[in-house]
Amino acid sequence: MSTQDPHPPSPATTATAARLAHENSMALAARDAAHRALTEQLLLVLADTLDSFDRLLLPDRPQAAAADPESYRRSLELIARQLETAMTGQGVEPVGRIGELADPATHHVTEVRTAPGAADDEVLEVLQRGYRYRGHVLRAARVVVAVTGGAEQGTERS
Repeated sequence: MSTQDPHPPSPATTATAARLAHENSMALAARDAAHRALTEQLLLVLADTLDSFDRLLLPDRPQAAAADPESYRRSLELIARQLETAMTGQGVEPVGRIGELADPATHHVTEVRTAPGAADDEVLEVLQRGYRYRGHVLRAARVVVAVTGGAEQGTERS
């Protein structure tokens, strides 16, 4: 029995396979570089956000927070917006808003309450926001929804 292939590939087939392997390798390297660049960009935004927290938490700040709690709260809100803007800039969408209808794919209902004037499954309260990235749910929103009647208050469902 011979170990040689009776039909060895032609030089043109071998060259085509090598070219395709090279192109695939280059495409993979380009995707890896783009992913690395996006990751570094996001990490720099997170570092900026941490710097904002550091400035807010300087040793002299607790006295300032006690003296002007509203100003301290506004500073925290600015930092939260800074982080939220960074996330949305990277394609992360928040899920879960008061007034929308709960969707089992994106909402985890932790409680139902009777609420006159509200539709069944209308979100009354958001306990924890959810997030979606490129159409994929990273985390479902934990919500309290309305029920017009018949269901027990406080029942968890998903």
